[in-house]
Amino acid sequence: MFSKNVTVMIVPEGTESGKEFRIKQWLLKFIIGFIIFLVVGIILFFSFYGEVLSRATLTDKLKNENEQLLRYQYKVKLLEQNLIQARELVGRLVKLAGIDYEFPELPSDSAIFAELDKKGKAILTRSNLKDLSFPSGQPLQGFISQDFDIDDSSHYHPGVDFAVAEGTPVLATGNGEIVFAGFDDIYGYMIVIKHSDSVETIYGHNKELLVKVGDKVLVGSRIALSGNTGNSSAPHLHYELRINNNPINPLEN
Repeated sequence: MFSKNVTVMIVPEGTESGKEFRIKQWLLKFIIGFIIFLVVGIILFFSFYGEVLSRATLTDKLKNENEQLLRYQYKVKLLEQNLIQARELVGRLVKLAGIDYEFPELPSDSAIFAELDKKGKAILTRSNLKDLSFPSGQPLQGFISQDFDIDDSSHYHPGVDFAVAEGTPVLATGNGEIVFAGFDDIYGYMIVIKHSDSVETIYGHNKELLVKVGDKVLVGSRIALSGNTGNSSAPHLHYELRINNNPINPLEN
């Protein structure tokens, strides 16, 4: 049966005569089979390519979602730290208000806050406490490696240096807004908090910043981890207090 010929006639449109071609039947079957194989192969290729492309797209999407999840986890940790600090602050204020109340978690009952608000002004007046927005105390506990000195031009130092291990939490010394959080050639990773129109505090040589510009912070909030960045020879925190852009000894407030 493979020796039979198949006649193929091609007649152009508008003409009566045409051309005839004879082709072996087995060759015609081979050509048809090859064309079918080629078409099926192309279909399978694009089907496989589409699946691979879909998986690659899904992989990129999962990667992006994983990175976003890690960022959310980091933000949750920071939020948890802020909640702990807020709880401690509320606890201190409750004690100052003379309220006999202990709680393992932040209370949901607003009565205690109403009572605290009612007694707050009297407590502050009675104790002559400073406004919480004005910086007071130290941003961390550490050995003072260099004191405040603006009188000696040869050893001019407009702040106080605290020698501490890298990674020590740095706390805000007053309520305020972050107006700078970035890298400085001298003070390395630095934070500036604006407490009022005329009062600012500076925290320099940090290893890591935990806040960004525009954030509102409370006294005692964790804002950075101390380090050894910028023009620094050893791990420490540089802390400044400025009033009307003039350096003031922060330990005298």
